[in-house]
Amino acid sequence: ILYEQDIYATNAKLDKYLSGYEVTSISVSNFDRAVNGKLREGDIIDIYAVDQATDELTLYAEDVYVAAAIDSSGNELKTDEGSAVSFTIRVREEEKESINQAINFGEIQIYKK
Repeated sequence: ILYEQDIYATNAKLDKYLSGYEVTSISVSNFDRAVNGKLREGDIIDIYAVDQATDELTLYAEDVYVAAAIDSSGNELKTDEGSAVSFTIRVREEEKESINQAINFGEIQIYKK
């Protein structure tokens, strides 16, 4: 018998943060590199960059949680108004190196899930 109190809601994309995370920020040079600046807190994104060795668009981090969206004036965006160009994200320990590599390649491209 399965009882209602024995059922736990899970979210496969967010459960990866249950064991801990750090917070960092990323930015894009233009809002069109980040879903036209429409990303907001709670969105789940994938982070890509062009690998300089292969000149191919490469996935560097998958299912990343956006903790905050910031406009070009440094204001946090809480509504659909405005275009975000900088983002505070949650990062797991094993994602840090990959995300930093994408940042070092220059132009990050963000895709919303």
